[in-house]
Amino acid sequence: MPRDYAKKKKGNKKSGASRGKKSGKPSLGLIFTAFLLISGLIALLVYLKWHQPTPSTSIGKASVTEKMQPVKKTSSATKADTEEVPFYKTHKEMVNKTVEIPLEDLKLPDAKYQYEYLMPCGSFKDKARAEELKAQIALAGYESKIIQVRAESTLWYRVELGPYKSKRKTESIRHRLQDNGFNYCKIWPKRK
Repeated sequence: MPRDYAKKKKGNKKSGASRGKKSGKPSLGLIFTAFLLISGLIALLVYLKWHQPTPSTSIGKASVTEKMQPVKKTSSATKADTEEVPFYKTHKEMVNKTVEIPLEDLKLPDAKYQYEYLMPCGSFKDKARAEELKAQIALAGYESKIIQVRAESTLWYRVELGPYKSKRKTESIRHRLQDNGFNYCKIWPKRK
């Protein structure tokens, strides 16, 4: 039997009663509980911020402030044994302290740690392809060389630029080669 859902029945008050209409207002008890929790949290934060612990002494246990004090050694052997251990309480005591570094420590390292920079741009099994890449790099304006390398009983022909003394110059050449389409050149540092 078809029903007409568009028209409401006026006589039946129970329809929708299970859902019940709730007002948008929270209960007074919920508001009061939230207020108490928030004010308690604020009071706790204020207490932690402003509370200064007082030094307490107890028998058998040292308090926190007693542990922080410098300890005197009771050895009668030398004067160095009886001196107090310095204790810095705040940053203010250390502000005017100075540290002297010997000039030997400030010198640059010796030349034995300097590097030369090589730039391989390709490695081929066929020497003709290596010669072709070398010619293309020469057209870009840079001199390269072909080095024979034996790896796993196979002979390879590596096209390499360098060695260069500064990394900055090597990077500049690599960027110019990238602008000309040579994207596979890498920089290898090599100790002198």
